[in-house]
Amino acid sequence: MYHITIKPDSYTLKEKQIGQNPYGDKKSKINKQEASKQHKVITHTLENNINFSLKHATDSVPDLVFIASGCLSLPRLPHSLIILPNMKYAQRKAELPYLKEIFAELQIATVDWPAQAPFEGQAECKWFHGGELLIVGYGFRSNKETVHVLRNLLDDIYTSYGVKPPTVLGVNLISFNSYHLDIAMLATSEISCLIQKDSIKDRDLYKIEKELGKAQVKIIETNDPFCLNSIIDGKNLLTHKLNNPELKDFLETETGKSVVELDTSEFEKSGGSVRCLVLDIYDPRLIKRKKQSTSCPSSPK
Repeated sequence: MYHITIKPDSYTLKEKQIGQNPYGDKKSKINKQEASKQHKVITHTLENNINFSLKHATDSVPDLVFIASGCLSLPRLPHSLIILPNMKYAQRKAELPYLKEIFAELQIATVDWPAQAPFEGQAECKWFHGGELLIVGYGFRSNKETVHVLRNLLDDIYTSYGVKPPTVLGVNLISFNSYHLDIAMLATSEISCLIQKDSIKDRDLYKIEKELGKAQVKIIETNDPFCLNSIIDGKNLLTHKLNNPELKDFLETETGKSVVELDTSEFEKSGGSVRCLVLDIYDPRLIKRKKQSTSCPSSPK
């Protein structure tokens, strides 16, 4: 697996974006120089990353930097394959041509989303059990139909390769503060996770416990909204600047990783943090890409 990031060349916060998540504020102004500096630190910290930049920045795609919504990459297949998104909001729908050109440059096969229901890729999904279990959040940027469509699509794709399809478990997000699953949940291993209290409907928490084991699912209660919007990356857990020093010790104990705090304050103004800025790609060609982690391929015109 490797990561994809996109430089915040087009990143901005417009009035029409306010209200699309609970974190945008009309009074907030993006410091583009600071955002670029913060993003550079993140990309340099990631172990295996390809960082794209827009040749011509355009404010028509102000959220493109939040690339985690850009697709869902599928593990356990003989070649790299991703499902493209169907974003809920217009400014995010405009990202699709840029995303397609990036994936074409990386020679990643793509599958179009086949329905009207919204689908925002990795931001709503967590893989477990080596890619045999997919937990999908719905409620704010997606709905029950999203889960149904995704389950059927994955059945068709995996069956066509003669590979057992993953189990797809839809969970209802009930707190707008956790408008995407990647804010509500952190996968701490292939079989365990942390979940923000009151972010997922109780009946669905029981379903997660049934799939992973009750001892593997831990509920945390914190007023730090982005502490789980984090990445397990090798020996490290990459997270934002935690608002409580006890959280660092807790996360290190729970994950067995060294917590690395990264400043994402400029991106939090628009509702995203570390996990939102990084897209994971499953690719059997990883060995060929490992030395490209500091490169910056050209990106869509």
